[in-house]
Amino acid sequence: MKSIRLLALDLDGTTLRSDGHLSEYNRTALMEAYKTGIHIIVASGRSHSSLPEEIISLPCVEYAITSNGAVVYDIKKKERLQVYYLKGTSVERLLDIAEEAGVMVEGFLDGVPYSQCDYVEDPVRFGANPEAVAYVRQTRRPVEDIYSFLRLHKEELESLDLITGIRQKKEALRTRILRDVKDIYLTSAVPMLLEVSDSHGGKASGLEFLAGCMNIARSEVAAFGNAENDLDMMAWAGRGIAVANSPENVRILADEVIESNDEDGVGRWIRRYLQREAFTKDQGR
Repeated sequence: MKSIRLLALDLDGTTLRSDGHLSEYNRTALMEAYKTGIHIIVASGRSHSSLPEEIISLPCVEYAITSNGAVVYDIKKKERLQVYYLKGTSVERLLDIAEEAGVMVEGFLDGVPYSQCDYVEDPVRFGANPEAVAYVRQTRRPVEDIYSFLRLHKEELESLDLITGIRQKKEALRTRILRDVKDIYLTSAVPMLLEVSDSHGGKASGLEFLAGCMNIARSEVAAFGNAENDLDMMAWAGRGIAVANSPENVRILADEVIESNDEDGVGRWIRRYLQREAFTKDQGR
């Protein structure tokens, strides 16, 4: 089995604890991996401006796949390396469907998430989980009329979110969108959300791009995740690793299941791997 040269890390529910923060254990383990020459990137459904400062300020984090693969950034140089915008016709159709269904929407424009004022003030009223309230208020830029705003910028959007609330409405909308809207990548990271980007999106797309830039084979990549929007990159990587708090459909498709995010599963995997590599090298002397 080849050595790992690149770690691709989902953030929420995977590398971050449930309180949204990076534990000292994981931070230390990431730095230990980096010092051995392993590259570290983050792969998130978040927009660029929503990435936690405690993550992007780490010396070991070089690149970020954001908006579910629609945009790739060089963190240190503060440069956008690749972007796939939603097609304007797809945006119009998505907004028509969302408006007809009576669900709230938000859009990512130039790395910034925009949402309706009413939603930012009270996300739960529109179907968001209570645990998401602080995150929404901290990261979203409010506008008076989100539908008009998104239509005005329909050619510049990295992704769209539909806040669907109950599962039945979410699945009905998923079915309709897949039937009626072309040229999109549709996924979901949390129960009350549908996330849409261009058909060239997906975390696997961004991961393949970065691995190619670094001349790293997919067999030398380990990808960590916990949700539907992580499955494509976990399948693309040589090792797809799910944390224990992942739903069953994610765990069953992973190559390996590790401790949960609140048990520092990512950091514990890294330290076990580094210990095995050090032992193998010692044996080969």
